[in-house]
Amino acid sequence: MTKDQKLQAIFGNRTPILLMAVAVLQVLDWHSTLTAPRGRFETNKLLNWLGQWASFAVVVSAIKICFIVALLVGFIYWRKHKGLYETEFTACLCVAALVYGAVVFNNYFS
Repeated sequence: MTKDQKLQAIFGNRTPILLMAVAVLQVLDWHSTLTAPRGRFETNKLLNWLGQWASFAVVVSAIKICFIVALLVGFIYWRKHKGLYETEFTACLCVAALVYGAVVFNNYFS
């Protein structure tokens, strides 16, 4: 096996890894939002507005569950259409991972 083939075997199937990374970041964002220390508050106006109609924890949980289900649907779509729009799908997942990584970092460390 050549070096290129080894790299392809390791990194060639990056979509499931990226989907899992974004799902883990969603769960971490969910946790960090619900366990924020006193004095910290949610800056998302939509979540705050929805929090007037139901408890904030229920609103955040419902939205995070919807996002995780969307990732599951994306995984199922990817499994059925491997290779179709692979680059675009990977680019979108990379952007989502970077954004949620920054959000989670901010929630836990600032």
